[in-house]
Order: sequence, then structure tokens, then C-alpha cells
Amino acid sequence: MVKDGVFEFVEEGEITENEPVEIVDLKNMYVVPGLIDAHMHVESSLVTCSGFAEVALKHGTIAVLQDPHEMANVFGIDGVRFMIENGKDQPLKFYTAIPSCVPTTNKNLETPNASIEPEDVEKLAKIENVIALGEVMDYIGVLNDNEKLLEIIEIAKKHNLLIEGHCPTLKGKDLSKYISTGIGSDHTLTNPQKLSEQLSKGMCVMIQEKSLTEENIQAISKLKDKSQILLVTDDTPTTKLLKGHLNKVVSLAAKKGWDLLDAIASATIKPARYLKLPNLGAIAPAKYANFFVTENLEELEPINTFCKGVEYERLLPQKFEGRLTLRFDKKTFSEREFHLSNVGDGIKKLNVVICNDRNSFTELIQESISIKNGFAIGDYVNVAVFHRKSLKGHVGLLKGFGMHKGAFASSFSHDSHNIVVVGKCSRCMKMAVEELLNIGGGMVYHDCSDSVSLPLEIGGIISTQKVETVARRLEKIENALREAGVRHKNPVIFLSVLALTVSPLYKFSDLGIVDTERAKVLANYSS
Repeated sequence: MVKDGVFEFVEEGEITENEPVEIVDLKNMYVVPGLIDAHMHVESSLVTCSGFAEVALKHGTIAVLQDPHEMANVFGIDGVRFMIENGKDQPLKFYTAIPSCVPTTNKNLETPNASIEPEDVEKLAKIENVIALGEVMDYIGVLNDNEKLLEIIEIAKKHNLLIEGHCPTLKGKDLSKYISTGIGSDHTLTNPQKLSEQLSKGMCVMIQEKSLTEENIQAISKLKDKSQILLVTDDTPTTKLLKGHLNKVVSLAAKKGWDLLDAIASATIKPARYLKLPNLGAIAPAKYANFFVTENLEELEPINTFCKGVEYERLLPQKFEGRLTLRFDKKTFSEREFHLSNVGDGIKKLNVVICNDRNSFTELIQESISIKNGFAIGDYVNVAVFHRKSLKGHVGLLKGFGMHKGAFASSFSHDSHNIVVVGKCSRCMKMAVEELLNIGGGMVYHDCSDSVSLPLEIGGIISTQKVETVARRLEKIENALREAGVRHKNPVIFLSVLALTVSPLYKFSDLGIVDTERAKVLANYSS
């Protein structure tokens, strides 16, 4: 029984209360607590919080901890405030983590567009439903005692905020030092050894879809205490969001051998406890009546979702009309700006970033390559990164991407969101980036005769359009990339992190090729 949005009784049998009640017949379906995503980024779905909520609720998600560091990297504190305001008054509860690393790394690796300063953290920490400091991804800065970063962490401690981590490669003493600052979680790609060490050192380990490997699930199944293991989404592309959200991660985990009830608990009661949300996570007296009903626990496809005992569609507010504007300077590029930087024609020994067609990890090799008219001959593409304000940049070389024609340009490029252009042809690259600037940011694929575009009118990173509209355009771009020969399982996701200078192991910035582990910029020439 639900009273004032809260479960009062959860007993078996017929209702015997004398007071008037509305009886909802769920026809012997399963009732599941609403799902709680303890680590995610709304902007990765390329829509606003209100657009995201409308779809995620359909899939049974009733609360999220959002880390709006994409908006912060473009707009600073105003971007965070926008996302907090945009998430208000939604039946899906948005809690917020303050982005900790804006810019993501030091300015010697790339040219940033905004910053979050200690005084900004102090202001944001006082806003309702701000409950965490977002992932401390500059783990090199922590190890090197970066003063600004450590000050931000101390402010978070003062306000009793959870402190989220991001440490894909740390172990041993380096991991211990990282944790000793107060950082309590990690959500990056894991393996049994990494998982075991992090749990033994008190971390909360968040498992996203890419970590649902057989060996990880076997290791988790053997644990006597699974209370520190959560299931999260991190990033959900628009096209995937239409098909499911955290419910798909839970179902996949169970299908791969994770105990079904524990998998559900890892997305309900366990994140509620981790996030210190005592009114969520279970169907029990005194808990909010946030739940969904489903015919099949294995598939976990919601028939309907209820928030405080009411069908969510009856609670959706009018469309949020707020907006942040940022205009891109328009520029006519020369084709030479897409030639390899400081590399002439002929046989050259160069640093080359290697694409992994399954995930975002990249490697580096040195190869002797034939260069003609600023491009390498063979399975290579040029990668140009331009600072979004000055439009100055650098062009490097990527191998193994498969693209044999056309060009892709994007202003959505984790985390600084500088402009990335990838292609086989300087004319196509020029046309793609010029169209990108003309539409005010977003994504463009151009093959020199035709183009497909996705405008992202808020800062070139999110749209006020419905998820369905954004997904259709994104799907057309992905199809165009595959027709151009791209082999990667998730081409747009891979391209969106190609300039992420904290993502292992080698990435591109407007200043050069970045060795992310050594925090060092490399030239194109290998010697």
C-alpha cells in the first residue's frame, strides 16, 4: 500500500483498510525497485536532462548521479548550474557530482576551454542534491600533489561529499596514495586482479557494460561480500538509450552468470546505500514508492514505471526551455591545415596511434611510412584536433580505423570538446569542419559530394531535441562511417574519446600526440 508517495504496507493478502484506496491490478507481474545509476553522464546521450529523463524512466531508472563534466569543460560553473536546473522537477531524481577536473589535465597537454576552480566547488557544494565530487580523472595530478586538485578534494571533504575516482591503470602504492586522499570509487575497465586490489583497499567498484566479462563475473561470484560492487552505465549513446538503460546492463550481467537478484541489488539497494539515499532502493515500508513492473525478471523490460506511486508519464513537466548559447567562429580552412603537421612527402619514420576496434584503448608504434600530399598511404587516417576558440591545431596519424573515404568532424569530443576531424582526404575534412561550424557545432560526416549532420545547439555537445530525433541523425552518421569502411564496434564513441587525454594510452590534442600515462606531448616524428 502506498500513502503520500511512500510504501506503508508491503504485506501479502487483501487490503483491509477502511479508508478509500485506489487498487491497481498488476496482473501477477513482478514489481522491481526503481533502478539507481550511481555514475553517469547525461551529455553522453547528447540531450538535456529533461530529454534523458523521459526515456530513462521508461526503462525503469528512477534516480541517477550525474557528473556534468562535459558541460563544465565548455561553460565552466554555468554549465554545471544549467544541468542542475535542467534536472529539477523531474520524476527521475537527478543528483549531481561536481566535476573535479576541469580542465581534464594540465594545459601543457591540450588547450582547455573552461575551468572549475576551488571557489566554484565551494559554491556548488551548497546546492540541494549536489552530493559528490565527480571522478578525479587526473590521477597523475593526484600522484604529483597538484595543489589545485588537492584543494578541491579538501573542499569536498569539508562538505561531506562522496569523492568519485577514475584510475584505469593505478595499482600498488600509487593506488594507495590515490585512495588516501579520500577517493572512494572507480568505474573504469577492470579485470579480476584490479577488482580484487581495489576491493581490498576499500574502494567501491562500479561495473559498466564493457567490464561484464566472463572472468570478472566469475571473480565477483566468488566474493563473500558483494556490497561494494555496483552496476552503472557511465555513458549511454542516444541510439542505445532508446532500447534500454541500466536495465540492459543488469539483464546482460545476469545472462552472463551474475546472480540475478544480486545484479538487481547492485542497481537498486546497493547504490542507494552508497549514495546515502535512505528512501530509495527497495520495496519496503518508509521507502519512496519508486518501482517498475515487468513480466520477466530475466529480460527486465518495464511495462510501466511508477514514481512515488504514480505512473511517471503523469508526472513529466513541461519541456525545459532554458538554454546556454555559445557561437563558433566561422572560418574558411585551407586544405593544407589537414596535412600531417611538420611532415613532408616521402618515406618518413613517424609516431602512429593504433586503433583497437573493440574499445577506446590505443597503442603507439613507430613506422616508416610513405607520405604523399600530407597523407599516409595505407590503412591510415589523419586526425586533426583544433582548439574550439582559436581554431589552431595539430594533425597526427591513426592506423587501423578502416576508413577509406570521406571525413568526420565533431565538436563533441571528451572532455575538453575541442574540434576533432578524421579523414582520408583534405578536401572532405575541410568541408566537414566548415559545415560543423556553420551549424553551430555537433557532428558531421562528409564524403565531398554529400553530408550527414547532427546539430548540437547547446555548446556543440547537447541538443534540446527529443532522443528519437537525435538518435535518427546519429544512426545515419554511424551508417555512413561503416559504409566508409570503419570497423570499430562503436565508431562514434571511439571518435568521441580520441582526444581524451586521460584515456589510455595515446590520444590526440590540439598540441600533438599525447602519452596519457606519462602526461607528455609527442611530435609526429618518432625521433
